[in-house]
Amino acid sequence: MNVEKIDVKGKMCPIPVALTKRKLAEMQSGQTLEITGEGELEFDNIQHWLKNNAHEIIETSKNNNNEFKIAVTKH
Repeated sequence: MNVEKIDVKGKMCPIPVALTKRKLAEMQSGQTLEITGEGELEFDNIQHWLKNNAHEIIETSKNNNNEFKIAVTKH
């Protein structure tokens, strides 16, 4: 399976959400996107947007440096 990836590190909200939205718009339903970034607000806002738009969050992880990864399947 082809996994698309975007890196939103160094971007402040609302840019990470906008980049996630743009990337998902280019993808087909059922494809997986892996988002890497940093920041608690960005982590929360991306997940909130994904849930509100019926995308399926497969996995989330964070480390001690406040970096995160979110894997999502496009609806």
